[in-house]
Amino acid sequence: MGDRHSISATTEAERTSSAPQVALIWLAATMTASSLPVGVLIAQLFPLAPFLWVVLLASTLFAAVGILSIPGFVYGIPTMAVSARVFGKSVNKLISLSNWLSQLGWQAVVLVLVVYILRSVFDSYGLVPVNSSIYYALVLAVLGNFVVPVIGYKAIVMAQTAGALFLALFAIAILIYLHGGEALPMMPAVDHFDGIQTLGGISLALMGGAFSWTMFASDYSRYVRHDTSLSKMALWPSIGGFAGGGLILALAITLYVHGGIQVGPAGLTIMATGLGTSVLYLGFCTFAILGLLASNFLNSYSSAFSLAVVVGKDLDRKKFTLLDALLATLVGIYMLFVAPSFWDSFQTFLDLLIIIAAPWTGVMITYVLWDVLPEARGGLNRLPHRRANVWVLAIGVTVTVVFSNNPIWEGYGAHLLHGTDISPLVGVVTTIVTSILYRVLFCHQTIPDGQERVGTLSKPVVRKITD
Repeated sequence: MGDRHSISATTEAERTSSAPQVALIWLAATMTASSLPVGVLIAQLFPLAPFLWVVLLASTLFAAVGILSIPGFVYGIPTMAVSARVFGKSVNKLISLSNWLSQLGWQAVVLVLVVYILRSVFDSYGLVPVNSSIYYALVLAVLGNFVVPVIGYKAIVMAQTAGALFLALFAIAILIYLHGGEALPMMPAVDHFDGIQTLGGISLALMGGAFSWTMFASDYSRYVRHDTSLSKMALWPSIGGFAGGGLILALAITLYVHGGIQVGPAGLTIMATGLGTSVLYLGFCTFAILGLLASNFLNSYSSAFSLAVVVGKDLDRKKFTLLDALLATLVGIYMLFVAPSFWDSFQTFLDLLIIIAAPWTGVMITYVLWDVLPEARGGLNRLPHRRANVWVLAIGVTVTVVFSNNPIWEGYGAHLLHGTDISPLVGVVTTIVTSILYRVLFCHQTIPDGQERVGTLSKPVVRKITD
């Protein structure tokens, strides 16, 4: 992987990675402190949900990332280029643009979290005056956000992977020290199980977890060696996402329950007294900051594939990750000093991200299982049903909006559920079911007469995807 946001198919010489290496990338991408506010909101909003089941079920749905890694491996092109085959060029440009914009918002959220963690360290040890600590933290965070993109891609991935593994060790140590099992019961503290709150907790975890990553799933699998089996290509990214996403979410809930994370109008504060010892506290904060900055780079690296699809040509990595860093910094400053509260901004960005991502994920899962897998195994090269896919996506987006609840609007579906937002689950289920029904009822003849079987995926097949 070089310094180009290439939407062309990878060459054989570029395919040097393995499925376990991709799992490490997903472990590093998900094992970041960006999930801390997600865990806090789950604990705050859904106290009647069994937290352990929420963490396990939401993490298991990283299987969606594994499934959507298959097209990148098969065709050698990034996720948004695969999406063009499913929805057509024009609609896919809108999807890609929305993905890029939503990721800018997410990068701003990550930058703000770096500021909050730095401020927490400054305030805990009195390193700078309390009333100006946020400004010192902002300067350091912005500096790091601009320095990281200049580093080579491979160096960042290696550093983030190492940092994620250390963060995982600190997270496990903190969970053991704080008796995490007590904060993550299989049943709520009160003797009452609430199914709607459980679905709400899983949905919120999906917004900041699996479904926020599916639009990048093929960006890394396209570099995996061709001799890798399809089952391994789907399994390893799922394992990496499950381990990283599940561990950091469990830690976030545990820290909040034990007072290690305090929230309020000023945002989020990680308390030194809540993590046990200074070694655990400083170690966790250090690797959390490094992981967040590296994660922001990877977000920018992948989201710029979306921008490359919009403009229709390859882009220079360093130039556009710096552009992303600049725009994310401006949005982050707005969130810190202008927006009514960080939490309102955070929930809004989550919902805006998921409105397209969840229903899109459902359509793409059906496409992979129904079309890509048979083709990759030497079956028929199926003709994509682009117009139908667009209509299915539109239905899914509408349903997702109806079941969304955020500071901007409360959909009627969410209102019926007493304000509980289950839009990611409803969106993905709607598009999967609708896609399958359409194929079963109307697609008896999916292959035009005379179309050949394909034993291998040649360059002409790849060219058709982006046409």
